[in-house]
Amino acid sequence: MMMRLLLSNILMVLSLFAVPGAMSQKMAIEPYVTGLDIPMDVKNCGDNRLFVACQGGQIRVIDADGTLRPVPFLDISSKVHAAGEDGLLGMAFSPNYKTDGKFYLDYIGFVGGQIATYIEQYSVSTADSNVADLSSALTIITQLQPGNAHVGGNIMFGKDGYLYINLGDGVEANDSLHAGQDVTTLLGKILRIDVTNSSFSQPYAIPSTNQFYNDPTPGIRKEIWAVGVRNPWRSSMDKFTGDLWIADVGELNVEEIDYQANNASSGTLNFGWSIVEGDSCYNPSSACNKTGITMPIYEYLHNGAAACVIGGYVWRSVQSKALFGTYIFTDWVLKWIKGFRQTGGAVSGSVTTFMTASQLQGRPISFGEDWMGDQYILFSSSGTVFKISDTSSQRHPKAYYTSIDLGGGTSYLLQGLQGKNLTYQWLKNNVPVTGATSPDYNVTDSGNYSLVVTNDLGFTDTSDLFSYRASPLDLISFRAQKTMSGAIALKWETTYELNIEGYNILRKQDNETDFSKIGFVGSQSVNGLSTTELDYHFTDSSTTNYRKRFYRLQIVHADGSFTYSNIVYVSSDPAKNGYLIFPNPAHGQVQLYLNQYTAPVIMTLYDNTGKEVRRQTITQQTSTIDLPASKGVYIIEVSDKEGSNKVRKKLVVD
Repeated sequence: MMMRLLLSNILMVLSLFAVPGAMSQKMAIEPYVTGLDIPMDVKNCGDNRLFVACQGGQIRVIDADGTLRPVPFLDISSKVHAAGEDGLLGMAFSPNYKTDGKFYLDYIGFVGGQIATYIEQYSVSTADSNVADLSSALTIITQLQPGNAHVGGNIMFGKDGYLYINLGDGVEANDSLHAGQDVTTLLGKILRIDVTNSSFSQPYAIPSTNQFYNDPTPGIRKEIWAVGVRNPWRSSMDKFTGDLWIADVGELNVEEIDYQANNASSGTLNFGWSIVEGDSCYNPSSACNKTGITMPIYEYLHNGAAACVIGGYVWRSVQSKALFGTYIFTDWVLKWIKGFRQTGGAVSGSVTTFMTASQLQGRPISFGEDWMGDQYILFSSSGTVFKISDTSSQRHPKAYYTSIDLGGGTSYLLQGLQGKNLTYQWLKNNVPVTGATSPDYNVTDSGNYSLVVTNDLGFTDTSDLFSYRASPLDLISFRAQKTMSGAIALKWETTYELNIEGYNILRKQDNETDFSKIGFVGSQSVNGLSTTELDYHFTDSSTTNYRKRFYRLQIVHADGSFTYSNIVYVSSDPAKNGYLIFPNPAHGQVQLYLNQYTAPVIMTLYDNTGKEVRRQTITQQTSTIDLPASKGVYIIEVSDKEGSNKVRKKLVVD
């Protein structure tokens, strides 16, 4: 009965403070903009604006200065049934919004007098970026609802470029339709679809990596990404990692937060409803079969009392180092705000209460996030968007950057994470670089680089080091191959070495996020110098089960600094046509890793219209592919030289 009280007349306090000493944090909210009519969702399109979806069917635009534009971005109130849990519930902007101008809505309307969920696509007006084109409406999915309870309402794009859609089990209580475990219905599921080339004749495609894509079972819904959810009202993707967080509203006793790492095996997780509620048996009430069920990363009990978990976002704003990486969530009934971090899919450290019920006198209904990672919160019966801030008197910013290889390891773009009222200074070997005071910095010279960020209180933070050295080494190949015994043989050759100490062998596999050292091979060069070809070998004899293993060399220099080789991979899959692309999304270049192909192979890159934009013959296990400058979704096709054994994968260029 999660949203029955949606229109309750609850007064909202304007500033809220957390329990003193909790994570040494003070958290406050302040009104950001008011004058909205029951706001339900807050999203950004990749620029300084915020877009607010209101229950009645309007979307309003908030400019960068916090001004609410008087003319709605979109008004579909004539289509929307806005009562109880129904209305305009969610929206999402295309990952390519800057070029394609597309956005998507989740709302409740009618089909022949019956309540239904609509997923619709719209486009921005070509004449005014603050107004949508109402005539561009394209219905993507229509799902009849058995009632107006547990309709879900969250939509979002993953880092894979696909649209994720949350649908509840559709009934008032007890999963009476048994939708949670029924794969012939979309109810009680998380869906994943491809809307890249949506049209009236084909509104969406099914990603080939959805688990049921090749399942011949009659009636099975191949759109399904995850099963066994009850009412996933609010979910989010970590904007850095792509990890999926699902806050699923419970039945009688348990509220749960489910989690799926971005690098987890593709689909289809079963979160258990209504076999289990949280990790407790529900139907049957005892001795239930939990085989194959993914248990929550976190749950809390309310033992029959009212409760309703509301999911938020992982904090990625540079304004607070202490909060950075913390998943923020709340409860509509209990009216607190809490947070925790995760490591390896489990809660790391304690769950912190930032705000309590006595301090929070309104009912939180949804969170939002702007393009810089700052977070916002909405409350039932309040027409105001509130901004969440760390107000600790000694709060430090977070210095964080990502690195992009611009020239095959000869130059890098270091992109600092941006925030308001911050100053930036790049250091080289701990010395400030003159004039390097913007968030981004181009590295072309050898050295150890770091970024110092200072906030308006004068507190600073220094990033991790980025070590770059114009490598005194010519590494002409690095390969990984399975042997008959199942071991992995690594081989590499150099034609020139100068003051090389040796090679640390690094490995990661499957869901691991970081490389680990598994061995060391010393340099064969005499007196630190070689101008002839040297062959190196290392065997990884580990028998640990794996699906994919990744290897790289950490090249250790005599002065203690180091550089890295490219990454190679092997798969336990005996198929002859596997490959990986990394990173994805990518910018400038992407690495292509072949597994068991017989070289040479042909790589063809297509844009989202199907036009061929690049073709390249690949002769090595690992190759670098130069990408077009235009952002968007592309398709990489790999085939053997005769054109057979074609495999296609989606690539997002950002």
